Order: sequence, then structure tokens, then C-alpha cells
Amino acid sequence: MKIYLVRHAESTGNISPSFNGQKDVPLSENGRQQAILLGEFFKNLKLDRIYTSTLKRTIETADLALSGKRESFISLDSIREINGGDWEGRNYDDIYELWGDEFRKWRETPHKAQPPNGENIYDVFDRVVDTLEKIVSENENESTVAVFAHGAVIKTIIAFIRFLPLSSLTEIAWYENSSVTEIIYEDGKYSLGFYDNHDHLPDNIKTVANSDWGRTMKSTCRY
Repeated sequence: MKIYLVRHAESTGNISPSFNGQKDVPLSENGRQQAILLGEFFKNLKLDRIYTSTLKRTIETADLALSGKRESFISLDSIREINGGDWEGRNYDDIYELWGDEFRKWRETPHKAQPPNGENIYDVFDRVVDTLEKIVSENENESTVAVFAHGAVIKTIIAFIRFLPLSSLTEIAWYENSSVTEIIYEDGKYSLGFYDNHDHLPDNIKTVANSDWGRTMKSTCRY
């Protein structure tokens, strides 16, 4: 089985200095263009099932990339982005002012932190891995499926299939918006085919590659 994990295209939240999590923000205009170009990756692939989170930025990404297939999407709450609780929709400066110690911990050691009234990374791990196993169980061995999800969801899956501790999440770089990562499931085992493929995007519309924090993270991360 091949599972294509897709990070949603650039959302308005990705280009604002705020914590979004499960805040239901749409794609930006640049993100819509990324999603259309993502269609080049999928144009010659036969997908047996298409999964999205229930947040509009993943549904919009899949809809633009896979034109005409929206009615077949299977939308799941369990692959939504992490629930940021009281941080959702707040400017980073405001979060630092109100919850400075916990937010610094979140940035430096996210496995030891939890947004007030939100999820911790272990909560995310449990629901995401359970969903991955469910997807595997309900598809045939020769199936090809696409899963349109979020940055933290994809990081968690990578940690799971590579047997990495959740303390390593800060060492896994944020994948490019609308990038594709291939997971292979065979003989009861997961392996990584390729990761963070964004060859379908011209350099000038990439999100992570054109941000200072993205370039820094790519150069310092191990995975």
C-alpha cells in the first residue's frame, strides 16, 4: 500500500504571526496556486481513497489538486491539526505575554508542553496513529491513498514509522506547504518512500523555503 501524506497548501494562518491549530482558516491566494500546481503530482495516479481533515484548508487543497473528486473525500476529525486551546487565533506576542513560560517550553520542548485547554503532543500522537492504522485496515494491500493533513500530523506520523521519540519533533523540519510524503505499508511494516516532495512548485511561491525561520530549520534539523 502507498499512502501519500500531503501538507495543506499555504493558509492565511501560515502567513500571520498567530497560533492557528484547529482555527478554521482558508487558503491564501498563494496557497490556492500551490494547490492547483499540486495537481501535477497526482494527475497520473489512480487514488483508491482520499482522506482529508475536516478543516477547510485541507479540503480546499484536495479540491483544487483533485478537481472533480470532492464528493469522494472522506473527512476525519482525527487528522485535524493540534488543538491549541486558549492559544488559538492569538498573536504570538500576546501568547508570550500571557503564557510566556509554557509557550517557550512549547517552542523548545513541545513534548513537555500543553496549550491551556488544548492538546499535548501525546494526545495528537494517539489519535493520528490510531487513524493511520484504521486507514491501513480498511484498504487493500495494493491500494493507493492520499491523506491531506497538517504539519504536526505529518511530523507525528514520521516519528511513529521511524521509531523516533516525541522529544525529536523539533528535529523534524516543517514540510513545505502542499508537499507530498510517501509512506509504504508492506508485510505489516511501514517505511518511508520519499518525503517533502515539492517539485511541482516553482521557487517563488514556496512558503517554508521563502521564510527565514523555514530556511534556518531546514539547515539545523536532522530529519
